[in-house]
Amino acid sequence: MGGKGSLTVARIRGIPIRLHFTFLIILPYLAYILAKTSPSLARMAGVRPDALLLPPLALGALLGVGLFVCVLIHELAHVFVGLRGGAKVQGVTLMLVGGVSEVTEFPARPSFEAAMAVAGPLASLGLAALCLAGFHLAGAGVADLRFSLYYLSFMNFALAIFNLIPAFPMDGGRILRAVLAMLTNRVRATRIASWVGQGLAIVFLLAGLYSLNWVLILIGVLVVAGARAEFEMVKSGSVMEGLTVASAMLRFPPTVEAGDSLASVLARMERELKTTYFVLEHGALVGAVSAEDARRSASSPSFARAADVMRREVPTLSPEQDLASASRTLRTSGMTILPVTQAGALVGSVSFSTVAAAVRAREAARAVEPKAPREREAT
Repeated sequence: MGGKGSLTVARIRGIPIRLHFTFLIILPYLAYILAKTSPSLARMAGVRPDALLLPPLALGALLGVGLFVCVLIHELAHVFVGLRGGAKVQGVTLMLVGGVSEVTEFPARPSFEAAMAVAGPLASLGLAALCLAGFHLAGAGVADLRFSLYYLSFMNFALAIFNLIPAFPMDGGRILRAVLAMLTNRVRATRIASWVGQGLAIVFLLAGLYSLNWVLILIGVLVVAGARAEFEMVKSGSVMEGLTVASAMLRFPPTVEAGDSLASVLARMERELKTTYFVLEHGALVGAVSAEDARRSASSPSFARAADVMRREVPTLSPEQDLASASRTLRTSGMTILPVTQAGALVGSVSFSTVAAAVRAREAARAVEPKAPREREAT
């Protein structure tokens, strides 16, 4: 498993490709919609509907899978360009709204972030051109192939244009922020891009309510949420500048032994009001067990110990690591607390609450710092 509700199905250059459970919802729906509209879509492509060989639902399912493969290529274009610019990527997840690249650290230079953001739409435009070329080269060949190439060409073009809308979380929002960051600081650039995005979101919401189009309403809600989340993330990252993991670290992390029974782990969780424990074996960190995992498996005789249900792939932090990057790792890990290790030994833990406490302490310290007096103007 990857993040919560996601299944890792492949790895490309070490980057996990995950399917979110919502993908299983949208794929049948997409297949149904494509099957229902295939006659009119076929006529748009210059293909007679009665010439299609595959049953409508089968053709719809294949086109749905093809579209998500195109979305994956779009996301991988972001990833590969980002990696060259110094970005850190934790994975790619295909879900209800398309693809999401889990970037824990964006390129430092605005020009690299702009290149990373524009790579996805360029990849989609390239796929649209290839599919359109294939459509024309196919001539009067197999109707299903011509129809599929026409549809994928149109959808890739639409995907590229849609993603260029200057609003978070779309690529256009990141391009706008990167351009603005060349003229001002990153926080101010994000604030302006966030305002632009929320303005466009209002347009989507009003259009959706007027036409009773739930897709436009959903896009509007996602854009508002994405714009606000991006600004808050960048703002808190600015406050965290100069802070390290050590400033937000608890020195005595919650631990259990690998051989401890699930009953005893659950009893400790209830007694100590903890939801996650790090699992040690002979003093070495080997995983983490959550209350959800322990409760789900407590009644099964096959899972008697903490080691039987623990999560083995746990990201680790170091005391010297900058807090902003550690916070991004925590946010994309699917966990509420991460271990801090030094020379292979567990020395502490960082959670959302400790990061928030460190940010509040920094903001309080800045609030009482004496401001430099302005120089008097010469008279």
